[in-house]
Amino acid sequence: MSESSDFQVPNNIGNPLQHLIDQYTRSYTLRYGIAAIGMFFAQVPQRVPALVVGVALDAILFAETPYTLPFVPNSLIPIATEPQIQFTVGLLVAAYLLDTGLNWAAGRVSGTARYWTLHDIRVDTFDALVTHHLRFFDNRQTGDVMSVLNNDVSNLAQFSENVFRGISFLSQLLVAFGLMLTLQSQLAVLLLLMPIMLALLSRWYTTRVEPIYEEVRKSVGLVNARLEDSINGIATVKSFAREDDERAAVEAASKEYRDRKWSAIRLRLTFDLSSWTISSFAFIGLFAIGSYMALNGAPALLGDSLTAGALLTFLLYTKSFYQPVRQLMLEVLDSYENALASSKRIVAILESDRLDPAAGHDLQVNAGHVEYDTVSFSYAGADEQTLSGVDFTVEPGSLVGIVGPTGAGKSTIMKLLFRFYDPDDGTIRIDGTDICDVSQRSLREHLGYVSQDPFLFYGTIRENIAYGVDDTDQTAIEEVATLAGAHEFVTQLGAGYSTQVGERGGDLSGGQRQRIAIARALLRDPPILILDEATSHIDNETERQIQRSIDALAGDRTIFVIAHRLSTVRNADQIIVVEDGRIIECGTHESLLDDSGTYADLWRVQVGKTDSVSDTFLDTTVGNRSGFDGETEEVFR
Repeated sequence: MSESSDFQVPNNIGNPLQHLIDQYTRSYTLRYGIAAIGMFFAQVPQRVPALVVGVALDAILFAETPYTLPFVPNSLIPIATEPQIQFTVGLLVAAYLLDTGLNWAAGRVSGTARYWTLHDIRVDTFDALVTHHLRFFDNRQTGDVMSVLNNDVSNLAQFSENVFRGISFLSQLLVAFGLMLTLQSQLAVLLLLMPIMLALLSRWYTTRVEPIYEEVRKSVGLVNARLEDSINGIATVKSFAREDDERAAVEAASKEYRDRKWSAIRLRLTFDLSSWTISSFAFIGLFAIGSYMALNGAPALLGDSLTAGALLTFLLYTKSFYQPVRQLMLEVLDSYENALASSKRIVAILESDRLDPAAGHDLQVNAGHVEYDTVSFSYAGADEQTLSGVDFTVEPGSLVGIVGPTGAGKSTIMKLLFRFYDPDDGTIRIDGTDICDVSQRSLREHLGYVSQDPFLFYGTIRENIAYGVDDTDQTAIEEVATLAGAHEFVTQLGAGYSTQVGERGGDLSGGQRQRIAIARALLRDPPILILDEATSHIDNETERQIQRSIDALAGDRTIFVIAHRLSTVRNADQIIVVEDGRIIECGTHESLLDDSGTYADLWRVQVGKTDSVSDTFLDTTVGNRSGFDGETEEVFR
C-alpha cells in the first residue's frame, strides 16, 4: 500500500481552523451570540446557592452577621428567622429553575448553530472533492480521503462542543471571581496566581502536542486506507490466501496510530497531573489561609477577616473557580490542537485548486464530429509520455474501434475526451469546438461511457439504469435494457427490475453488471458513446447481441469501442491501432488486413492462423504477453 499523501494548506491561508470559523459561522452569528449570552448568564444563578447558603449560615445559624445579599435591597429580606429560611429556600428554587431554563435554551440554540455549521463544512468538503481534477485522487487512497469527511469533521464537532463548554467555563470563572471579590477582594486577587501558573503550563503543553496531533491525523488516514484496501479486495485476499499478510499490514498501520495517539495521551496525562497538582495545592492553601483569618483575624495585607459562612462560600467558589480553569486548559486546548490538525486537511481540500464543472460556455453537439489534433499527454510523475502526437478524425455517426495491447493508451485517449485530464499538448474538438473551452458539465452531458469494470451503486437495477436521467419511465428502462442484452436476465430475477444489486453490484456477475452499465449509458441517449472494453466480461452470444445493438445505433451517434476482441470492432467504420501511446495504423478491417501490419497479425492470432503471423510480430509482441487479452494469450500456450 502506498503512503497517504499530505494535504497541503495553501500559503495564503494562515490558521486553517480560524479560516473555517470565519467562513462558516457567519450565517449563524446571531445564534452563536444568543447561545454565548445565555451560557454566560446561566452562571449567575449557578453561583447563587453557595452565596445564599454562606450568608444564611452566618445570619441564621451563627447569628454573627445580618442577612444581606449583594445586589438585593435589604427591604426585600425578611427580618424574622423562619421567613428568612423560607426566603432562602425560595431563592435556591428560583436559582435552580433559572439555571435550568437558561442552560436548556442556550444548549438548544448552540446545538443547532454548531451542527448546521458542521453540516455545511461536510457538504462543501464533499463538493470540493467531487469537483477536483482526477489528478488529485491519483496519489491518494479512498480511505485517506474518507477519513477527512468522517474523522476530521467529527473532530471539528468535538471542538465546537468544547468551545461552548469553554464559554461556560470562562463565564463560570468570571462570575465566581466577581462574587469572591465581594467577599474578600485581597484573597481573591491572591488566587490569580493559579490561572497564571496554569496558563504557563498550557503554553508548554500546546507547543508540544500540536505536532503530535499532526502525526495522529496522518496515521488515522493510513489505517482507514489500509482497511479500505483489505475490505474492498476481500475476494482477492481470500483467493490468494493472504489473510495473515493483510492482518499484519492492518496491525502495522494500527500500531503506528496507537503509538502516536499514546504519545499525545502521555503528554495530556502529564498536563492533567500538573494542573491538578496546582489546583489542589491552591485549594489547600486557601483553606489554610481562610481558616487562620476566620480564627485569628486577617493580616494587614489581606484586609478584612472572614466569617465561617463566608469561608465556606469562598471555598465553594474556589472549586468553581479552579475547576473551570483546569478544564478550560485541558479539554478546550486539547480539542483545539486536534481540530487544528483536522482543519488543515479540510482546508487543503476546500481551498486547493480545482475545476469548476460549470466554467466555460455550454457545448452544442449537432453532429458528433470528433477530432484529435496532435494530442500528447503524460500522467503526473510518469517518466514517459502516455500519449504522443495522437491525431485522427471521426465523422459523425461513425463506429470507431480502438485496439492495441494493454497499457498502449487506449483508455487514456477516451479519458481526455471526457476531460478527466487535459492534454499537455494538442487539441480535442467536438463539432469544431475545443473541449477545453466548454464547461465540463455540458461536455459530459453529451457523452456516454461504459468502463471495463463498471461501478453499480447500492440500490435496485431500475435505480442503477436510471442513474443518469431524471424522471424516466419503466418503458424506456426496459427498451435500453433490451438493447444492452440485460432485459432477459433481469426479468428472470425474483424481483425483476426491483432486485437489489448489493454493494458495488456484488450480487451480480461481471457480465450482468456490464449489461446494466451499457443500458445506463444508452438511457441518456448521448450523441457520443464510449464503450471501454464493455464486452470483456460477457459470453459470445451476449456479445453478438450487444454487437448488433451497437451496429444499429451507430448511424444515430458517434460510437467509440475500445476492444481486445477484434471481432467486436470488425464492422467499425474506422479502426485505430495504438501502441506505446502512438497511432501506428488506421483504417477499416479489410484495409488493415490488406496492409499486413500489427492489426493483421493480431487478427490472425485471434482466428487461430498463427502460422501466418509475421516474424516481427512474434519477436516484438509475443515476447511480452502482458499486453495480450486472455483469448490471444491462450493461442500461444
